[in-house]
Amino acid sequence: MDENKELDIAEKAIAEFSKEETARQKQQQEKKKKKDYRVIYFLILGLCVVIIAFQVPRIFALQKENAKPHRLGTTETDRQTDACIDNLWKIVQRLQLDQKELGDYACPLNHKPYILTLENDGYSVECPNAELHGFSHLRITTNKPIPELIP
Repeated sequence: MDENKELDIAEKAIAEFSKEETARQKQQQEKKKKKDYRVIYFLILGLCVVIIAFQVPRIFALQKENAKPHRLGTTETDRQTDACIDNLWKIVQRLQLDQKELGDYACPLNHKPYILTLENDGYSVECPNAELHGFSHLRITTNKPIPELIP
């Protein structure tokens, strides 16, 4: 009977050892899988860094391309300049609506007709007497219907 007890104890010890061994092997396999994923994560991270590095010059170029004007805000203008700007807006509105008849709009200072220029992506309308209004250029475009008053 003692031999049976010893065999039972030995079998239990072997069974426990085999359970512990299988558990240890599973842990090692899980660690190995985690290590495999780490390599993939680092590869993805490296790829992201490379993509960002290639995009940085484009970002700086876009910032320079869409630079804001040096001065924003309102400009004090006289009544005749305001009438000239109002005429420019009306002309651009007609051009945006594809109306071919622009009317008899002229600068209120000396009644010269406005200069209409066809650009690559729309029209530009400019006052022929911008100097008399106190500006070097007084214009508006169909793509950007905000008057540009350049001193």
